[in-house]
Parts: sequence; structure tokens; C-alpha cells
Amino acid sequence: MRYIKQWMFIFALSSCAVLSGCQDTSKNNDQTEKKEETTKVTVQENDTYWAPINPTSYIAKTYDEVSASLNKSDEEQAQAVAKAFIADFFTLSNKDNDGDIGGLDYIPSTSNEAFQEYAKYYYYNNYAIILTNEGKDALPQVENITLSNVKPEMVTYMDKQYDGYTMDANIEYVKASDASNFKTSAKCTIIKMQDIHYVSNADVTTDKESGEPKDVYRIIAVE
Repeated sequence: MRYIKQWMFIFALSSCAVLSGCQDTSKNNDQTEKKEETTKVTVQENDTYWAPINPTSYIAKTYDEVSASLNKSDEEQAQAVAKAFIADFFTLSNKDNDGDIGGLDYIPSTSNEAFQEYAKYYYYNNYAIILTNEGKDALPQVENITLSNVKPEMVTYMDKQYDGYTMDANIEYVKASDASNFKTSAKCTIIKMQDIHYVSNADVTTDKESGEPKDVYRIIAVE
């Protein structure tokens, strides 16, 4: 049984200092290998998880797998949600700024604001650094995720017990200036819980609503 007192997240980049300071002579060649999103990518939306904003083709694929998993087993849905979160969160190439955090609908609503603040200062802070020093084509873009060692677990989170899973993830990126510095492996913990969508009270422009509580999977740790 896993005991997690609060949301756990380990640095997403192994060395942001290396990223911000590297000078890559093959940068132009690397940029030509970067996938271009030339057309608007569409997704198969569902009523349980919100669709990603401005998704890459791979993020769209993982979200479509989430939609398809709603009629499948709990384990398949948990794996689909884990992949969708990792793909959207660790991809920066489709983001507008360091506050444009991906994968938020897969985080428990009560932890969402704290997670956003943490992510902004300990991963998304690299957005401006990479953009300024190496250009947009150097921003990380996840292109494949492989899951292994998927195990059912009884997880204690915020003093309550939930059915869940732990799993290992191998993360691959579209070739960039120094993809070796991106997070390429992670251990994820995910739980099934009754939850709503998180909607910020400060966002007066959104037409989204939190809705009624539903049985959903939420990511609570990436290590």
C-alpha cells in the first residue's frame, strides 16, 4: 500500500542549467526533424475528461485512447489517463507561456491550484529559458510513451484510501537540441476517485463548469 500525503512531483528536467547553456552546432538539422503541427488536430471528446487545448498529434492520440478506454477495464482507463497526462504535461512545444500547464484535468481538483504553482516554478519555468536561448523548435515535445510494471495498489492519499495503480513510464521526445536532458522515465501513481473538474474562480472568461462528481482517475504522483 502506498501512502502519499500530498501531490508528489520530481523535477521534470534532469538539468535545466545544461539546457539553458548548451550551444548545439547541429541545431538547424535538429529543427528540421522537429514535427510540425501544420493543421488543427481534432480529438474524440468525452463527457468525463476535458479535451486538451491545441494538442499535438500525439497528445490527441493519447486523449482519444482515454475516450476509448471509458468502455474498457479500470486498468486500461488508468493507463490511458497516465499516458495522456504525461504527454500533455511534459510537452511544451504547443504551449503559449509558462502558465499554460498541460494535463490539469487529470489532477485532483482540490490539489489543482497547488500543482499549477509547483509546475510553473519547477518545470514550466524552463519554457522561457529554452525559447530564448534555443528557439521554439527546442521545446520538448513528447512523441511516445511506453508503460510497464503496471500494478494495482491500495493508495492512501490525503488520509483516505483509494483503489489505484502504480506504473513505470518510458518517455520519448521528438528530437530537439538536447533531448537527453528531458525527463525520460517516471514512476506514476494514479487513483480512482469521485471528483469534479477544476475551474478557477479567477478565470472570468471560461464557459466551463466543474460539473457533478464522477468516478475518474487522477494522477497523484510522478517520481
